[in-house]
Amino acid sequence: MPDASSRFSLPTPLQGWSLLALLAIYLLVGTTGHLPWRGDDLTHLGPIHAILSRGNWLLPEIAGEIYRENPPLYYWLGAGLAKLFGGILPVHDAARLASSVFTAATLYWTGLAARRMYGTNSFAPAILLGLGALGLVVHAHETQPILAQLAGMALCYAGLAEQTERPWRAALQTGVGSGIAFLAGGLSGLVLTTPLILLSPALCPSHRCRNGILGTLLSLGITATLAGIWLGAVAINYPAEIPLWWRDEYASIRPHLANLTAFNKLIQLLGWFSWPLWPIAGWAVWRNRQQLRLGHPQLTLPILASILAILFTALTGSIRPANMLPILPPLCLLAAFGVESLRRGAANAFDWFGVMTFSFFGLLVWLGWSALHFGWPPGLARQVARIAPDFPEESIIGGAAVGFILSAALLALPIVTRRGPMRGATNWALGLTLLWCLAVTLWQPWFAYTKNYQPVANELAKALDGRSYNCIKRAGIGDTQRAALDYFSGIRTVSYRRQEQCDLLLTYATANSSPNVTKDEWNPIWQRRLGGGRKTEIFKLYQRN
Repeated sequence: MPDASSRFSLPTPLQGWSLLALLAIYLLVGTTGHLPWRGDDLTHLGPIHAILSRGNWLLPEIAGEIYRENPPLYYWLGAGLAKLFGGILPVHDAARLASSVFTAATLYWTGLAARRMYGTNSFAPAILLGLGALGLVVHAHETQPILAQLAGMALCYAGLAEQTERPWRAALQTGVGSGIAFLAGGLSGLVLTTPLILLSPALCPSHRCRNGILGTLLSLGITATLAGIWLGAVAINYPAEIPLWWRDEYASIRPHLANLTAFNKLIQLLGWFSWPLWPIAGWAVWRNRQQLRLGHPQLTLPILASILAILFTALTGSIRPANMLPILPPLCLLAAFGVESLRRGAANAFDWFGVMTFSFFGLLVWLGWSALHFGWPPGLARQVARIAPDFPEESIIGGAAVGFILSAALLALPIVTRRGPMRGATNWALGLTLLWCLAVTLWQPWFAYTKNYQPVANELAKALDGRSYNCIKRAGIGDTQRAALDYFSGIRTVSYRRQEQCDLLLTYATANSSPNVTKDEWNPIWQRRLGGGRKTEIFKLYQRN
C-alpha cells in the first residue's frame, strides 16, 4: 500500500493527463488577456488584420503594403481562429492562439520523433525539455510565424525517424513537414529540411531501408506541390510579386559573416536561449560517440539537424532571439536521447540547478514588483520609474495573492516531484511554467503599459479628426508602428521616399535614433512621448508649411 508521501507526489516524467494539464497551462497563460505588445507581436498581427478587414489571404500585407518577411501559413491560421472565436475573444487574443497551436504541434511532433528513434520512454522527456527551454517561453506567447516553421521541422524529423518501419507514411510526413516549413518560413524552411530529406537514404541502415530513393522523391514531390500551389496562385494573381519575393527570400538565406563579428554576443545568445538543452545534448553525443556514423539515425539525424540549424542561424539574418528558434527542435531530440542516461551526480546537479535558478528568478520577479509598487529596493525603483514614469497605480491585492500561491508551488517543487533520472527535466518544465505564470500575474499591467501603442494610435486619430489632408508620409516608422496604427485606428502612411506631396508627415524616434528628414518645410502639430531613458519613444506629426 503506497504511503502518504507517494500519494501526493508528481511522477517523473509527467505522463498522460498531468502532462496535458502542464501543456495547457504553459500554452494559454499569457497568450490571451492583453493588448498586442510592440515588436513581433504587433508586427505579425498586421497581416492577420489585413486578411480579416480586407480579405488579403494570398499575400501578407501590413497597412496596405506587401509584407514579404513570411509566407502566409501562420497568418491563415491566426485569421481562421480570429473568425472562429471572434465573438468570445478580441481579434488579437484569438489570433495569438495560433502560436499555442503551432507550439503544441512542435512539442508533440518532437516527442513523436524521439519516441520513434529512442523508444516510448523518450516521448514525455522530449516534450518536457522543450517546455523547459528558456528561449521558447516568450515567443510561444506572442504572434510569431517562426513557430509554424518549427512545427514543420518537427514533423519532418518525425517522418525521417520512421522511414525504416513505415517508409510511405514516413515519406508523406516528411514531405508535408517540409512543405509546412516552407509555407511558414519561406526558403529558410526548405534550407532547414530538404538537406535532411536528401540525406535520408544514407541515414537509413541499408538492410532495413525500403524504398529509400522513391521515398525521398515522394517527400520532395509533396514539398514541391505544397509550395507550388501557393507560389502558382501568387504568380497568377500577382505576377510582379514573384521576382520581388525571390529577391527578398534569397537575401534572407544568403550566408554572411556579419554575425561572426559579434561572436561573443552570438555565443551568449545561443547559450542561454537553448539552455538547458545543449549540455544534455552534448552529453548524448559524447556518451554515444561510437555510434557516430551514417546508417545510425538515432544520433546522426539530430546531430546533422542541429548543425544545420546552428549554422543557418549563425550565418544568416541578424542576431535576435526569435531567429534562434530553429535550433530548439533538433537539440530537444538530442537532449531526449541523453537525459535518461545522465549519471546520478549530473542528474542531481541538473535538478538542483533548476530549482535554484527558478527560485532566484522568482525572487527577482518579486523584487521588481516591490520596486514598482512600493519603491523598494530604491535603486531598482528609480530604474523602473525611469522606463515608465507615468505608470498608473492600481489594485495589487488579487495579483499578489495569486503570486504567493505560485511562489509556494515553485518552492515546493523539490518536495512534490519523485526522485529519478527524469526529475530534472520535469522540474525544469514545471519551474519555468510556474515562473512564467508568476511573471504574467505580477507584471501584466506593466507590460500592457510599456509595450502598448493603442494610446498613441487613439491620440493620433483624435489629432487627425476633422483635419483635411491627402496622405501622411512617414519617417522612422517601422512595421510594428505601421501595424499598430492600422489595427487600432485605421491610419495608414506612405514611405518618405515616395513622390507624393503629402500634407502631413509622421516621424518616430528613440533615444538612440531619429529620422533623417528635412524639417524646414514642416511645422509640428502633435507629439506623443512614451517611456523614459533608453526606452524613450517619440511620435511627431508635422504639417507642410
